[in-house]
Amino acid sequence: MFKLTPKRIVDLCKDKPVLLLCHDNADLDSFCSASIMQRYLKKKNISSSIGVPKHINDQAQHFAFSQKISFQVNPNLEEFNLILLFDFNGFEQLGRLKDSFVNLVAKKNVSVIVFDHHVADKKCIVYSGYCVIDEDAASTTELLYNFLGAFDNKMFFWNCIGIIEDTGHFIVGDEKTFSSFAECLKNSKQTYVDVLSFTKHKIPQDERIAFLKAAQRAQIQKIGGVIVVTSELSFYQSAASTKLLDFGAQIALVAGVEREGLTTLSLRAESEFKEENNFNLVRDLLIPLQSQIGG
Repeated sequence: MFKLTPKRIVDLCKDKPVLLLCHDNADLDSFCSASIMQRYLKKKNISSSIGVPKHINDQAQHFAFSQKISFQVNPNLEEFNLILLFDFNGFEQLGRLKDSFVNLVAKKNVSVIVFDHHVADKKCIVYSGYCVIDEDAASTTELLYNFLGAFDNKMFFWNCIGIIEDTGHFIVGDEKTFSSFAECLKNSKQTYVDVLSFTKHKIPQDERIAFLKAAQRAQIQKIGGVIVVTSELSFYQSAASTKLLDFGAQIALVAGVEREGLTTLSLRAESEFKEENNFNLVRDLLIPLQSQIGG
């Protein structure tokens, strides 16, 4: 559901300090999306800065360095009049920037625009108006491809990287996603191998140990014929929940308290199970769960 137009975005960005903000521990989809928008705005003679709350993951860092894209860590939000968010719409994903962001918005000293492909509700940062949200898009880069409609070779290439990373190498997605990827790959003048080179992930030893601990601590339940697996880890909750699907879970939930005292909860659901049951993790589980436990 697109609430804005590309022309309106350009008009809003003119003559303003613009920040293109990724979520904490930004992945390729978030960072590539911000990079696509930065390049798009530059063609309109609008300068902008890419920011991340604390750090970006290894794949996104490799992408940034190889493509020579600079970014600010822990940017001073008060320096900007307009902030564009990519691949997230929740306050908790702002990391260390959450408090300053909330204060700035409360003072109405900044405008915020969200670009996201996740399910939105009224608890999001932006629910209507200044948001571009498409829950059917497999990635935020694909959302921008559909929305902006004016890409060059690099933007096509970056969209391919965002799509393949956020679909888990096409574990999820539909014919529109495959069509978008094929069209963008053709126009990027790059190869499939070039795209894959940015999504390779050598598993560190501590991450391997985390996977084994998650399996060791796993609690297995069969609820209404569905295999639900829960576990706990202090780190790597997201990766571990995905790995539990490989082990046979249909729904995996991994929780843990990190060093900062923040409780992190990561959930994954098997693609086949989601399609057969029209199941959406955010809509059908996370939002009802949030109403019960808060956060």
